[in-house]
Amino acid sequence: MKGVLEKIRPGDRDEKKLRRVAQELLSRIKEETDKIDGRLRASLLGSVSRGTWLRDEKDLDIFVFFPVEYDREALEEVVTDLGRKILRNPEKHYAEHPYVMGSYKDYEVEIVPCYAVDSPSELKSSVDRTPFHDSFVRSRITGKEDEVRLLKQFLKGISCYGAEAKVEGFSGYLCELLVLKYGSFQEVLEEAKNWRRGVVLSLEPVKDVKKIREMFSSPLIFIDPVDSRRNVASALSVDSFSVFRYAAREYLRNPKIEFFFPRTRTARKQRLLKLFRARGTALLAVFFPKPEVLEDVLYTQGRKALRALENVLKSGDFRLIGSGFFVRDGICMLFELESMVIPALRLHIGPLDNPHHEDRFLRKYRSYRDKITEPFIRDGRWAIYLRRSHTRADKYLLGFLSSGDLRRRGIPSYIAKSIEERFQLRTNEDVFRREFLRDMQDFLDPRFPWEV
Repeated sequence: MKGVLEKIRPGDRDEKKLRRVAQELLSRIKEETDKIDGRLRASLLGSVSRGTWLRDEKDLDIFVFFPVEYDREALEEVVTDLGRKILRNPEKHYAEHPYVMGSYKDYEVEIVPCYAVDSPSELKSSVDRTPFHDSFVRSRITGKEDEVRLLKQFLKGISCYGAEAKVEGFSGYLCELLVLKYGSFQEVLEEAKNWRRGVVLSLEPVKDVKKIREMFSSPLIFIDPVDSRRNVASALSVDSFSVFRYAAREYLRNPKIEFFFPRTRTARKQRLLKLFRARGTALLAVFFPKPEVLEDVLYTQGRKALRALENVLKSGDFRLIGSGFFVRDGICMLFELESMVIPALRLHIGPLDNPHHEDRFLRKYRSYRDKITEPFIRDGRWAIYLRRSHTRADKYLLGFLSSGDLRRRGIPSYIAKSIEERFQLRTNEDVFRREFLRDMQDFLDPRFPWEV
């Protein structure tokens, strides 16, 4: 554990430099905000403020507090101007309301507007809750900062750290609350190994677990001590929850450095081709440009689009084994099928053999253009063999993607627009593009990070 902390705990020089740069940045922001309204103030929040940041984290979260009478357009205008004047390569992003991302010295900076409210009961936006999170943790975390760092690094090592849509894992705030509840990194793992889906946690005694489970649906529920109406673990996916529980059990059984710092696998095309050939399956991939959109939106829409295309293939009677959504400079949606080709013949089962339902069935299918046989009875039901209009998955999916107006057909807006602008369909060995080899390796040969 000592060796891990030596790698992840910021040194004195790291700490002094960060504090100096943060103070310089806050001073520059104050110079600008004083010109606008002397009531505006800025503070450094987040893991840096609470002393739980990791050495390799170079992020500064600056919150600018506005009087409640400001409208959201004014907030946007002020932070946009601050970003333009102070940050390098400023970019405007949108959550509940706009904020600005850019760089200052060697640090990535977010300038976030919020309202200066007196209590969580007066929130005007979800962002206003963050300062209360900050003061709550800072007043209680002293002496446990390294325990939080160990938990964060452990979660990073098993690919479960971060509440963003790309990861759907544990936020830094959730890590801090878990350490506050259980006291140490080790105790968090001891508890987590026995969690069951739907576990309800809180820093205070939980009075009505059933009611809380009716309010929230995530696999882990942690009631926000600042706002009891909020589940801190709402972003956590079932997979991240399950991987963390299993990793906790495995680490406690056999602690090793790879849980914190996993080795990187080298993806080799020839090995992947060998793995694919041994599976006896078919691969179908759609490649298209990456939309210029916030990462959270991209992953949320990308996963929804992936599910929609899965349903398209299933509707064509193609048997799906698995799928993946991969983001690099471009995007790949990969589908593994039992077979690329299915028979032209299709068995269609009709109603029970009784007078109430069979007449309609017989009238329709005795004159059906694509029938292969006449109607017959099997296991007490009418049935008929029909001829499919398609037999190849690639051509079937190509027809769907080329049909236009994908948004109306269930594909989210940014993904639909990007596919309609340009896409490429590849099959089997042609899907192994250099850009996505690491993703293909994880798909064909999935392993937990500490097992590599």
